[in-house]
Amino acid sequence: MKLCTLLLAALLFALITAADAASPGNAPSLPITGTRIVHVSTETQLQTAMGNLQSGDTIILADGSYNLTSTLYINGRNNVTIRGTAGSTNVTLVGKGMDNSNYGNVPFGIWSNGTNTTIAHLTIRDTWDNEIIFNSGAQSPLVYCVRLINAGSQFIKSNPTDIAGGLGVNNGVVEYCWFEYTGSPPNDHGSGVGYFNGISAHAAQNWIIRGNLFKNFHNPDSAAYLWNPAVLFWNHSANTITEQNTFINVDRAVAYGLQNTTPFFDHAGGVIRNNFVCVLPGLMSAARTAGSDGSLIAWNSPGTQIDHNTVLLNGNEFYAVEFRFATTTNCAARNILSDAPVHLRDSATATLASNLVSAVPGMFVNPAAADLHLQFTATNAIDKGLTLSSVTNDIDGDRRPRGARSDIGADEFTTNAPPRFNDVKRVGANVVLNFTTFPGNSYDLLRAGSLAGASWNLIATNIPGNAGNLQFTDTNAFGSTNRYYRARISP
Repeated sequence: MKLCTLLLAALLFALITAADAASPGNAPSLPITGTRIVHVSTETQLQTAMGNLQSGDTIILADGSYNLTSTLYINGRNNVTIRGTAGSTNVTLVGKGMDNSNYGNVPFGIWSNGTNTTIAHLTIRDTWDNEIIFNSGAQSPLVYCVRLINAGSQFIKSNPTDIAGGLGVNNGVVEYCWFEYTGSPPNDHGSGVGYFNGISAHAAQNWIIRGNLFKNFHNPDSAAYLWNPAVLFWNHSANTITEQNTFINVDRAVAYGLQNTTPFFDHAGGVIRNNFVCVLPGLMSAARTAGSDGSLIAWNSPGTQIDHNTVLLNGNEFYAVEFRFATTTNCAARNILSDAPVHLRDSATATLASNLVSAVPGMFVNPAAADLHLQFTATNAIDKGLTLSSVTNDIDGDRRPRGARSDIGADEFTTNAPPRFNDVKRVGANVVLNFTTFPGNSYDLLRAGSLAGASWNLIATNIPGNAGNLQFTDTNAFGSTNRYYRARISP
């Protein structure tokens, strides 16, 4: 039997599951569809198109900046799309200025009360009020790969029809968008200094908030609003999914409910999973921290599951996760990786399991840049979580689990470094193989008797990796004239 170690090394393959190609502000282009396709290249043409708007129209903006002379109103029209062709930075809709009270006819960027409004592949910035607002009559909006910069109020606002009846805008999707204050938050526009959220939705059901970035949603201590959630669903909302987002320097990341309202729940059900929250050291004053509570909260929100989030608060806030009020029952916080505790308050009840609340910056790839992917040395998180049937991927879309068990936190550790053979030898009738591995990855071994038109046979699958060399014995392998092996990361 020939065992050619050099050939084995040369023929080594690593099968790597590709990460989701989409990221905030940079996602694959949506297909262009519509009953009428209307191309515009100037702000005048854009306003004319809006004035002649029909249901089913798709307005495609040529690359460039459009200084708005009026809010773009989608009023009584359904299945309307306003978009650029690709990315999020080639087309920019510009308001009159976040703090410019002489906003004239441009209080908002885009206003809609239609069903199936799609806004995609553009930037909206510098509006006095909301950059996107959905009002009574709107349903199933999609905001996809949009940059929202410097709004004077909520960046995306969803208004109710009837809060008591739980009637609002349902089935919204906000995906791969970028929300940011590039400087200070807004001044007082009539509701007090610092009145803003990334998304604020009332009586909204079945929304998905996925793959977005929320950055610098932070008020000074002098503001009227100190704990604005970047994502807020309340006033009889239900079944929100907030997943795979990154929150950087936000006063509060996600709130499902804020008030102990009766006779209805402020929010019900829903999940908050696979998110990164990073608040850099020193963002909050000592007095501000003393008045803090949680970064991910479910208040008056029964049935909410908060799983697999990574929260690095660096001493700025007391709690990573907080459940509040006696109405908050049948909840869960599992596989939370944080440097602050999970808190039950005011008679709330929740299942708390497999949470690691002693995280340190050294566990992460680049915490100063809010990159909270795990280092391979984070062995107290890797393969230490519960494997939940409700969470089958991570913040990057990578499969869970990749090792023996799911990793704690939002990231399922993986590495693109291929396995490498460092020893292949015969021991009696067996072949013993040694190859490099990483914790959090699983590995497959394959063998073939020839390289010419080789048919590779899988001999072992999902072998858990470790922090060094892994040994595998191919039993009773001796006897063939030639035998070739390869190792790969399990798909």
